Amino acid sequence: MERRRTQAPPLWAPIPSSAHADGAAHRQRWQRRTWQLHQSVLLSHLYAFALLVGYSLAGYAPWQAIALYGSWVGAGMGFITWAYASGWNHGRRDPGLFVVHQGVSILGALGLLVAVPQLAFQALVMLIAFSADGFLARSRTSFAVTWVLTLACAGAAIVWVGPEMRMPTATLAGQLLTVGVLLGAVARCIGLVTYFRGVQYRLGEALARIEDLVRSDDLTGVANRRGIMEALRGHQAQAEAGGPPLSVALLDVDHFKRINDDFGHASGDRVLRTLGGLLAEQARATDSVGRYGGEEFLLVLPGTTGAQAWEALERLRIRIESTAWGEVFEGAVGVTVSIGATVCQPGEPVESAVRRADGALYEGKAAGRNRVVMA
Repeated sequence: MERRRTQAPPLWAPIPSSAHADGAAHRQRWQRRTWQLHQSVLLSHLYAFALLVGYSLAGYAPWQAIALYGSWVGAGMGFITWAYASGWNHGRRDPGLFVVHQGVSILGALGLLVAVPQLAFQALVMLIAFSADGFLARSRTSFAVTWVLTLACAGAAIVWVGPEMRMPTATLAGQLLTVGVLLGAVARCIGLVTYFRGVQYRLGEALARIEDLVRSDDLTGVANRRGIMEALRGHQAQAEAGGPPLSVALLDVDHFKRINDDFGHASGDRVLRTLGGLLAEQARATDSVGRYGGEEFLLVLPGTTGAQAWEALERLRIRIESTAWGEVFEGAVGVTVSIGATVCQPGEPVESAVRRADGALYEGKAAGRNRVVMA
């Protein structure tokens, strides 16, 4: 069977990574970040050109070569600036214009190395600094190919003009300018690291929010089934390791279908939302509460014996029954719950304990509802 090849998405492009993403918002963020990074590249080029002018004034390089270098970089950066400002780059296969960025920077540095070998130190440091622009690469392949070719060309240039290469430190001016080259390279690296650490921090916050959403129920504000089962397994592991007893309970809203049928699903949602708030409010700091499914909630009560669990759940049942439900949805005469609970046994799967609590819940339903039953 023929394998279908999937093209890797651009690493830096105005294309949302998800079909559910807001395309316009994504494009605006991309444009803003692209401009920020492009401005940092422009500042780097301006700084490098200022140092080269300084070397020329100090007598280390002919001004014609420096002017030619400045014209080349100015034309290239001017074109990229125009492309970003006009949006021309959005329809290109390389929307970050990585190849153009690298072509302007690398060819300029290599040309400087060959034309003015006495400034070889500056040219080589520029090549290393420009490698940090790899974030604009559309793919790892384009980045790797670009820099394999760059290293090959740099090696050939060094062999060609090697005997003429110098570090311009014979005078105080040359020494200060060389220090400036190092400072500029270090400052560029620090700036990029700071920027991407900020991106990493924001990404970490976003991932934390996603993790929270994955384990939370939007309607009730408590954990969803996945989140509460993870909490139950964690508490069970502590109990198995010699910790205190662990009780679990299933809570179900009595006649919930009748509420939906008689008063509408919006009223049913208000009941569940209010119930989620009540359960979170009544729970201890060590307890866990989650929506198990539909109108059922699972309560995890660590450090609680069967007798203690019954007392706590009975107080909870009374608290729910005494809530002013008429303020929650119009026409309500009262909402009650049935609760089935059990104590987890050593070595049993958590699913077995939940099934046992579920059996106790249905015993309570059969016995007339609005009660707590221990398995």
